[in-house]
Amino acid sequence: MLSQEIKNSGSLIDSIDAIRNWRAVGLLLATLVCMALVTAVGGVLAQLSFFLTGLFVLAAYGLIFYGANAVGMMMMDEARGGESRSVMDAVRDSLATSHRLILVLLLVAALYLAGFLALAIVLFICKIPFLGPILYTFVFPVAVVLAGMALFAVPTVVFPLSAPAIWGGAGVMESISQLLAIARKRLVMVLLLMVAVSLIAMVVGMLIGGILFTGVAATAVVSVPILGGMPGVIPDVDRMGLAGMVMAGAGGGHAVAAMVGGGLLFAVAFTLPGMVYLRGASSVYLRAIDGLDLASEQAAMDVKLAAARAKARDLQAQATVAAQAAAQKYSAPTPASAPASPASAPATPASAPASPASAPATPASAPAAPPSAPATPPSPTVLPTAPTAPTAATLTLRCPQCQAPVAADDTFCADCGHRLR
Repeated sequence: MLSQEIKNSGSLIDSIDAIRNWRAVGLLLATLVCMALVTAVGGVLAQLSFFLTGLFVLAAYGLIFYGANAVGMMMMDEARGGESRSVMDAVRDSLATSHRLILVLLLVAALYLAGFLALAIVLFICKIPFLGPILYTFVFPVAVVLAGMALFAVPTVVFPLSAPAIWGGAGVMESISQLLAIARKRLVMVLLLMVAVSLIAMVVGMLIGGILFTGVAATAVVSVPILGGMPGVIPDVDRMGLAGMVMAGAGGGHAVAAMVGGGLLFAVAFTLPGMVYLRGASSVYLRAIDGLDLASEQAAMDVKLAAARAKARDLQAQATVAAQAAAQKYSAPTPASAPASPASAPATPASAPASPASAPATPASAPAAPPSAPATPPSPTVLPTAPTAPTAATLTLRCPQCQAPVAADDTFCADCGHRLR
């Protein structure tokens, strides 16, 4: 199956035809030139404000991001066998949809982070004495293979194929489901094809570079004897600047013209390998999703997302219940002190009989008065324990001799022996 897919991918050679799409080449070149100009202006403004420099740098990144995606959409049209859209349509569609690529990459980064957290949890489990080393014997090779493939897939699968998914009109979650399906079922094929695309782009770049450098050498050999002044172009620029060389004479002016024209030529030349790579990435993406049931993949992902959301809601509910229980636990002493007042309420009736018990004590001393007044022992003095609470529940019997607390039915004081009745 893999060999057949690779044989059927001979269309990768057709990626070289991307250099013939001059509209796309012009758009990419204009994007690079605008990015360079904005970056240069930001560098000049660095002397005034680093904030303005940062804004210009962000603007430069925005230009290359949306411009490259517009070119990629034009390459996707060609990879599908149709005619590429116009430059204005490509720019408009890029401005409307390219931000999805950022969201896709953020979600993929979150998936990678979750995977490494899961690996860290497994490694913490491997710290269990005796069982940990045995478990690590199996965890180590599996982790090496999975981590290696995941990290190797970032530059060869995630970055190259997430953008073509957006160029093809897929949404954020649809792109994620497609990338996961490709990673599960056709990862090795995509790795090999992307390596082939990179090699093709590199060979094209080397060929174009070789042609240009050879042409520069041949043209310089013929131009120097006729125009003159070109061998010292770099020192002259350092000494006089471009304007000074133009005003200095014909040789200096021709040297400046050669620098400007050569710079534009090399800028165009080195955009061509990028065009080949974008077209090849689009072809690999179309080959990777060919034959995949993308609808079922999307449905399966929706089910997993729904289950994850339900699990998150359950965890949130459990956390809420636990928080409420903890709050009740910490606030329990305040309501617990309220029932203590009813508990002390029976103590008031319990002490209330002490007052009736003291009532007979007073009459008991009344009959003793007729026989002999001196022989009558003084009745126990009842002293209130709290002047602010003159209730019967708060009165205490005390010995009249030593003021020690006594009971209502005591005959003698337990401290001084004084006769109470």
